[in-house]
Amino acid sequence: MLSRWGRQPLLLTSGETEREVTLTCGFYMGIHLVTQEQFYAVMGYNPSHFSSNPADGEAQGRRPVEMVNWFHAIAFANRLSIMQGLEPAYHVAGVNWETLTFANVPTTGNATWNAATVNWNASGFRLATEAEWEFAARGGVVCRGNFEFSGSNVVSEVAWYSGNSSGSTQPVGMLRPNALGIYDMSGNVWEWVWDWYGVLPSSGQATNPAGAAAGGNRVFRGGGWINAPVLARSAFRINVVPVNRYINLGFRVVRP
Repeated sequence: MLSRWGRQPLLLTSGETEREVTLTCGFYMGIHLVTQEQFYAVMGYNPSHFSSNPADGEAQGRRPVEMVNWFHAIAFANRLSIMQGLEPAYHVAGVNWETLTFANVPTTGNATWNAATVNWNASGFRLATEAEWEFAARGGVVCRGNFEFSGSNVVSEVAWYSGNSSGSTQPVGMLRPNALGIYDMSGNVWEWVWDWYGVLPSSGQATNPAGAAAGGNRVFRGGGWINAPVLARSAFRINVVPVNRYINLGFRVVRP
């Protein structure tokens, strides 16, 4: 299920510095993180660490997928687009997305996949930009960034983190959504976004920012089940090489 909103300004944060950013195109975003069952249905494999022995009453497939790198995330987006008859957003030289399997996605550094390009006008699924992600996390224009976490100033109301997760991911959608009806944008698992990591744009250079033109690390946002509450703040940003995989890192998708 997707949530949609339109063109609006927002405040993008770097540390504690607010920067005004304008998004001129509306988009849909998944109200849930991509789950294990969804990932398996598209990619034919579930790489998740937390994929067996669910607690009583849990629907195992409803846990977010994790142990996926940035390459896995864009592969999922393109294959999902093809399955739904949409135009794939990403291009990687030499890759046939229709026949691609999970095993074909690189798990070590790969210059060809690092050079992936995106067609912002494509009808298919993609990762959010960092600006789109923070706009959604802050509840769009409904809340105008009033909350420290996505939907609340009380972390336990909206996020699975080190203090309440019982040492694992949790099924999506169990806690309170934010003002846009989106769940788990704080906590549970971190979320890959499109952007290469770099200095955030200053005012006057901030219409539809999509990160640095190139780089070594991709950004991920939102905090995870194993992390302290401070990392689940909507303002917190972190980055790592795109090939890395962690038991507290997943993603969600957007589309026009």
